[in-house]
Amino acid sequence: MKLLLVDDEEYVIESIKRNLDLTETGVNEVYTTFSVQQAKNIMGMVDIDIVISDIVMPGGTGFDFVEWVRKEELKVQVIFLTSYAEFDYARRAIQLNSVDYLLKPIDFDKLKEAVQRAAESVAKEKKIQDLRQESIKWNQNRKILQQDIWKNVLKDGFSEEKFCETAAQRQLPYGPGHYFRLICLMPEIKSNKREMWDTATMEFVIENVLSELYEETDIAVDTVFYQEPGIYWIVTQSKEKAFPQDGERDCEILRQFVAWMNEKIYLELWCGAGQWESVLGMQKQSRNLQKMREGSLSVRNEVLFLNEFQAPQTSYENKELDVWKALLSEEKPEELLERLQKYLDRTEREGMITRELLVALRTDLAQVVYAWLSEREIKAYALFADADMENLHRNSLYGREEMMEYAGVLVRKAVQYRQYINKSDSVTSQVCAYIDAHYREEIHREELGELVFLNTDYLSRIFKKEKGISISNYIIQKRVEEAKKLLTQSTLPINTVSLYVGYSNFSYFTKMFKDNTGYAPLEYRRSFSEK
Repeated sequence: MKLLLVDDEEYVIESIKRNLDLTETGVNEVYTTFSVQQAKNIMGMVDIDIVISDIVMPGGTGFDFVEWVRKEELKVQVIFLTSYAEFDYARRAIQLNSVDYLLKPIDFDKLKEAVQRAAESVAKEKKIQDLRQESIKWNQNRKILQQDIWKNVLKDGFSEEKFCETAAQRQLPYGPGHYFRLICLMPEIKSNKREMWDTATMEFVIENVLSELYEETDIAVDTVFYQEPGIYWIVTQSKEKAFPQDGERDCEILRQFVAWMNEKIYLELWCGAGQWESVLGMQKQSRNLQKMREGSLSVRNEVLFLNEFQAPQTSYENKELDVWKALLSEEKPEELLERLQKYLDRTEREGMITRELLVALRTDLAQVVYAWLSEREIKAYALFADADMENLHRNSLYGREEMMEYAGVLVRKAVQYRQYINKSDSVTSQVCAYIDAHYREEIHREELGELVFLNTDYLSRIFKKEKGISISNYIIQKRVEEAKKLLTQSTLPINTVSLYVGYSNFSYFTKMFKDNTGYAPLEYRRSFSEK
């Protein structure tokens, strides 16, 4: 425990240090200062527990110092010393929550008692703070343990016996006969948040808002946790070992909760509620909720109840395929996307958008685009083989907006690339830049085809048309030109030059160089080296 002495008279401080017995107080470090400013400096560097301060000092009073301490919210116990027995001083000391107010000359027995009381207060406050921190840590750990046990329940399924046994091992308040219900909350992926919060914050918000709504009911929010892709699972529990009785009130609370989330955080979201049952049925309930989601992609900002839901009977029939093909052939991506948007809008108004429908629609669209690109010698699988496109492809089954985003990138990128390769020297410039950077390496036509997403024969034809030579001859020319520079501008051995420009076979390099220049490498160096 640390003690700070503040007095402008050095003999007073020395007297205290010499005569005050601190062996039974818990104080093991003593700091001394002779002014208010010095005391502030010490307080900024050391965690002081107890202060013994004079009141009247030049450059600031002890009251000024302690007022600063309280303003800075530093947790210290204060004992005032003074030579003046004035009522106003005693009152100020009380107002500043001091431990004691002692007169000089100092009675060291009374001062020791005051320090002991201060030390006891410090120890008590530290104990309370430690307990508070332990409570916070336990609550945090308990939340993690709750989330973990429910993640395992939804993933693997638990018998009630195993669930209770696991809960007991983790000191969680679950026992036999408890009833639970799952609520699935899925914000629309493309829906703008009114505020950008991370998933941990959202878990906290969801739990606290819903707990407040359920406060005067027989239902409690047990835990909330996030799970990819974009699902917040809410586990509610009956406060008693029985089904909750007020079903209408329960439904109304869930509707209020969704309305609040819709108004405050997410513009659009999907919410599904399961039914009350033991832990044994929770894994199946989670799967059924996700199936309900897949069959109700047209529903937003409402609460769907699993026991009432009937999936729409949809039959996918696309009469637009020929129109899509024609618009692609005419390179009119925006008109194609406009027709797709109208189809999805109409289907959503009819409440018929399901995952099954979106799968079929995505398959048709991708086949049309891939076939169109293939007819034009473009490798569609390579053009769209990137992480962003994979994410769009996966997310396209979450709803209308996600499907339109995927379709927009797919169609526009296809048409834009077709227009790009039709531009004079566009692809050949890209290939030449790659060869110029990698001529020292072994380069294959297939590698270049992948680079520009074209069939190799088609690329070869384009390249020869633009450059007047084949790709292989362009690579040879590049290597020969670089070899010429090295032979004439350096003293590198011939075999090193051969390796540098991409030929590990020295004899082959010599033959290739002579075929293209009329000189063997050594003859070329002797004839054209810079003098």
